[in-house]
Amino acid sequence: MNIYKELSIHPREYEKKLDRKSVVIGGTGATGRQLIKKMLNSDSWGKVTSIGRKPVLGGEKHSKLNDIVLDSLQDMISIANEFKNHDIFFNCIGTTRSRAGSASTFIDIEVGISQQAAKLASRAQIPHASIISANGANHRQWAQDWIQPLLYIKTIGQKEQTLINNTFEKISIFRPGMLIRQLDKPTVIEKLIESTGLGLKVEDLAAAMIRDAESKSETGKEAPKVYIGNGCINQSITI
Repeated sequence: MNIYKELSIHPREYEKKLDRKSVVIGGTGATGRQLIKKMLNSDSWGKVTSIGRKPVLGGEKHSKLNDIVLDSLQDMISIANEFKNHDIFFNCIGTTRSRAGSASTFIDIEVGISQQAAKLASRAQIPHASIISANGANHRQWAQDWIQPLLYIKTIGQKEQTLINNTFEKISIFRPGMLIRQLDKPTVIEKLIESTGLGLKVEDLAAAMIRDAESKSETGKEAPKVYIGNGCINQSITI
């Protein structure tokens, strides 16, 4: 049984509202930085709480930014109260097995930290949760630690489940394809991807996530909305 509502276009109308409040994990990553900057520069957002191992924006201060720095994200339980009184929880955490150093550490970051944060957000009764996944994510995928592509697909699918296995009124899942992360100094590969039209700029992914967060809700609990592919995500920004 497919519990997702897979999208080809954005399903909701914009809802004008001031002083929205968000919690973000992964705010120092490529997309997370863009997401936080856009919210801080928008009149629709009154508070952004970032939880991470490093300060966001290079430690720059902002009146709307609550920048919480922890030695380890496994210690989030110690700041459970910081999740209270927010409208949306954004999970922008993202790494690779090579950066993590091992398969087990990769899973601990993507699934373990995501699960802890989702529980805290759910217990704080944050109504909406939004997550960056990847095209092809499937928590039921068979995988062995040494088969990197299959391990990645399964692990990212399990990360999605950290939201679905908790209680939220709305869940938004973004499954982009290839991303262009270096906006100021793109790599040769990123330039090639952009020239073909296949890549999605992280600033556009962030814009789509904000557009989704600022949209009207359906009546009652919604099925998880899944934005599949860069075309869908790009199209959702302007609708």
